[in-house]
Amino acid sequence: MTQKPLHIFVQREALLLAGASMFLGLFVSLMFQSISAGSGESILVDRLIILLGECAILIPPYFILKQRGLTLRQVIPLKPIAPITWMMALVMVVGAIGLVSVFEILILPFFPIPDFLKDLETNLSQGSFFDLLLLIIAGSLVAPVVEELIFRGILQQSLFYRYGSLLPAMIVPTVIFALFHVAYLFYLPALIELVLLALLLAWLMVKTGNLLVPVLVHGVFNLSSFSGLFITDLEEVNTLADLGWIWIILSVLLAGAGGVYFNNMPVAVIDDVFLIPPIRKEDQHDV
Repeated sequence: MTQKPLHIFVQREALLLAGASMFLGLFVSLMFQSISAGSGESILVDRLIILLGECAILIPPYFILKQRGLTLRQVIPLKPIAPITWMMALVMVVGAIGLVSVFEILILPFFPIPDFLKDLETNLSQGSFFDLLLLIIAGSLVAPVVEELIFRGILQQSLFYRYGSLLPAMIVPTVIFALFHVAYLFYLPALIELVLLALLLAWLMVKTGNLLVPVLVHGVFNLSSFSGLFITDLEEVNTLADLGWIWIILSVLLAGAGGVYFNNMPVAVIDDVFLIPPIRKEDQHDV
């Protein structure tokens, strides 16, 4: 894979585009859910609505880029990376998943899972094998690709190359990413996990310059969240002893190894970056 020029939006348009995509995705999901609620919806329809809502996120960037004569490929950072980087990304996310399980066991006694999240998990676990498969495709394949394109692709690149600073480039997409996942905003442990995941994805984007790395990590992380739908024994894990000290130590080692590897990598900078001309002349300025 050779490095190709990257096209970025001015920061105002990138923020508006992320907001419009987030709004449209939520609007489409809620609209079809309200329609199907009064017509005796099936589980399959519910899964298709989830998938449709994720796909709707791509509508604003598709039409904006088409208007500018660009393709999605031209706004996706794909800096070439070594095979070991892919392996270390997997190592790190497996370790991170293990640490999340430790965090949840430690904090659940103080923050019991609210009923609305229990009901959500119950609803997601229902249905046939095909229904669950469709849910996994939506959550572990479509959602990571679409969301990373918006947050770590279009938005983060615009802020990074505009300000030349990691802080706004990582924090702003993280905040909007958290707001997009409305259901988890009202449960502190889930919100903490969500923010830490977003920061990890932003950091990997900064270090690799390749959007496929956070897509991979996001997908694996989401896939692990579906494990409770298939492994009923997980409900019996209530203490660190139940979790197993080998798992805990292994999680620390894997996450630590990945952290050291990526921390030693320099910040990835794409050489050829071009500003997408804004529609309005008064918005035009240098990156």
